[in-house]
Amino acid sequence: MPLFNWFQKVSATVRTMSLYLPLNQGWTGTRNYEKMAREGYTQNSVLYACIRELAEASASVPWTLFRKRADGQREELRDHALLKLIERPNPIQGRFEFVESSLAYLYLSGNLYIEAVGPGEGDAGVSAQPRELYPLRPDRMTILPDPVHLIGGYEYQAAGETVRFSKDRIFHLKLFNPLDDWYGLSPVQVAALAIDKMNVGDQWNAALLQNAAVPSGALISKQRLTDDQFHRLEQEMRDNYQGALNARKPLLLEGDLDWKELSVSPKDMDWVEGLKLSAMQIAQIYNVPPELIGLQTATFQNRKEARKALYTEVVLPALKRLRDGFNNWLTPRFGRDLLLDLDTDRVEALSEDRELVWRRARESHFLTLNEKRQLVGYGPVPGGDALIPPDTRGDNE
Repeated sequence: MPLFNWFQKVSATVRTMSLYLPLNQGWTGTRNYEKMAREGYTQNSVLYACIRELAEASASVPWTLFRKRADGQREELRDHALLKLIERPNPIQGRFEFVESSLAYLYLSGNLYIEAVGPGEGDAGVSAQPRELYPLRPDRMTILPDPVHLIGGYEYQAAGETVRFSKDRIFHLKLFNPLDDWYGLSPVQVAALAIDKMNVGDQWNAALLQNAAVPSGALISKQRLTDDQFHRLEQEMRDNYQGALNARKPLLLEGDLDWKELSVSPKDMDWVEGLKLSAMQIAQIYNVPPELIGLQTATFQNRKEARKALYTEVVLPALKRLRDGFNNWLTPRFGRDLLLDLDTDRVEALSEDRELVWRRARESHFLTLNEKRQLVGYGPVPGGDALIPPDTRGDNE
């Protein structure tokens, strides 16, 4: 029997869902992911900045490990094989790069797949403690349905080869998708229209610079030009008036030539404001403060507040999603009494909030010593349940 059996009893809907899977793989195919990655992440500066801020900030948060004691308290472990695995998940990545790439995959595609490599070859060792963890490209992974356990395994395709994994060997984390039982919803899909508008706007502006920074137009001649005259005029326009270096250069016309614009100007189309709106929409979808990615003027104070908002509203929820997934899939392999957590005390952006909690604990005269320790995240100590009389307060707190 697998180490982690998600369904002890067969659900009445699982068989129906497993039959539905082959018809519902739609956007998860290679072409759509590559399009999102290429036109979104690699060509759109705002989307790139949002995912980079989220992934890099998340990767900077340290992890910690606790053992749950019989009295309900937690004991922190500072030297453990699981912590070493998190710090060095594989020979080519450290913790920072591992978490960064994992969350970038998740918030680009809506899905994260991590392979656990055990001490033996193949799947024989995955029920034991994994020695390496590898984040895998989500577009190469396919979920294999099972009429009893919902997921029977996974298939990974790369370079014309197909590798099949048991379900216990792959960790799958997905963002909520109301229209798909198997794959997560990519935020890039939600932001697709804004991304397309931004990309088209950037292409428009680039073309505008390359064409003398003026809209498209036509030279109209009142008399028919010979082929030589036509080609000479075309060459003159290309050599003397097109390109960024010739921007706004006066157009010299001779004979009966006249210039007529064929399209409205960017000013009339309010193009710049449209680009700003699209950029703000992308930042809104990822919930990244615009001050951090250059969309709004940032002073020292509002940038500091924006950084704190990024951690509290974006980074910590993303990491808690990953932490809870690890505590279901990875941590029990090292011991049922273990619990991975995030060491938010060492996050500089949250230091003021942490200091406020400590101040409230110190100044609370109606709490016992153990209640104060619990408030700031520490376990109880012997004799700490008695309320200290006000006249004896001081260094004992």
